Amino acid sequence: MADSTAPDPEDVLLPLRDRLPDYLAIFGIGWAAMAVAGGAIALLTSATMVEGVAYAAVAGGVVLLLGGGATGGGYTNLGLGAAGSVLGSGQRHDEDYEDAEVRRGRTKKVNPRDRLRKGLRPEKNPRAFWQVMAGFTYLAIAITLLRSFGS
Repeated sequence: MADSTAPDPEDVLLPLRDRLPDYLAIFGIGWAAMAVAGGAIALLTSATMVEGVAYAAVAGGVVLLLGGGATGGGYTNLGLGAAGSVLGSGQRHDEDYEDAEVRRGRTKKVNPRDRLRKGLRPEKNPRAFWQVMAGFTYLAIAITLLRSFGS
């Protein structure tokens, strides 16, 4: 089984014009979620609806920036599995499911430096790039909303 943080090879091979409609649809769904969250913020606080949506967009933009940066930078490969190998367990739990021994539950020793090298030199991930771009866009629109309509 492939690494869950690695981009789907079929998505990477598609040109941007084929991927862009999906990215825009997800961006629009994100704004719908921001509107719902903004409505809840407006109901629970003294903020107006526009301020609530802007606050939700700031939170969503920050989450997208953190997630896209961690995925695109390879930092998700340095998670708990790497901590276990650095601290001495040296076992692989989530990788190399193509290996029959790993599928049978037998783990193999992993060099922590190899794990770090893999994490610090990630493959190209256009999905993570566009996730970061969406995060910046959410933040820019939220700041514009707050400066224009905020009290």
